[in-house]
Amino acid sequence: MSPPGAEGWPARFGVFTLLGGFLAAQVAIGFLALFFEVTGGSIKDPAFIVVASILQGVVFVTTAVAIARTRGPVSPRDFGLVRAPFAATVGKSLAIFFSYLLLFALYAQLVELTSDETPDKLGADSGTLGMLGFVLMASIVAPFAEEFFFRGMIFRAFANGMGVVLAALTSGLLFGAVHIDSLASERLLQVIPLAGLGVLFAVLYAWSGTLFAPIALHATNNSMAVAYYAVENDSTLGIVLAPIVWALVMVACTVGWRWTDRPAAGAVD
Repeated sequence: MSPPGAEGWPARFGVFTLLGGFLAAQVAIGFLALFFEVTGGSIKDPAFIVVASILQGVVFVTTAVAIARTRGPVSPRDFGLVRAPFAATVGKSLAIFFSYLLLFALYAQLVELTSDETPDKLGADSGTLGMLGFVLMASIVAPFAEEFFFRGMIFRAFANGMGVVLAALTSGLLFGAVHIDSLASERLLQVIPLAGLGVLFAVLYAWSGTLFAPIALHATNNSMAVAYYAVENDSTLGIVLAPIVWALVMVACTVGWRWTDRPAAGAVD
């Protein structure tokens, strides 16, 4: 008999979640695109891309929960939304983050990285609403949805079947791969640090025992990217919004952490 909850998720659940999540997201986004076209909009509009990205996040979370429920009732605890020692978790998060910054700096010295086009695709350069959409996606939606999907389910299921190290590497590579939006060599070069970041998020989840840690770190990394973009493009709104939204996410993570019970063991064996 399989163990209850996340302990009983087989590695294939990670594969099912990945494939099912992306398939369901494409179907949902296809219907959204049809709606935009019928109502006179365009799939090239930043508004469509923002709404589609939010829809994808919702589908990711829904898919992970649906697949987990095939083994019985699930709770936030199964996905790692649990309490862990606060000071130790912050220290581990800082250690992981500074390790990433160091590795990224070394990587940037070896290759020539082009600027990321994602902010402009999300409409960050198209006015107030565009910047709001960019900040919403980068600092709130993506950190929660992607961590819940990739670390809360996929990494967790992989770890049950192949161990933490291999699961971290595999889920990290998948995390980087899904961010490929072009086969151009300069875009492929940017996927490598994203894959490394995915690996480190998984390591942090396993090390800290709580998904709140990688969610907070993911939001921190993205908020720094938002602030950098805002400074480079002289966006006063972005410069103001980035730290405010980041602070709100940190408060939300802290409150969520405080409301949960301390787990009897780490998130990953």
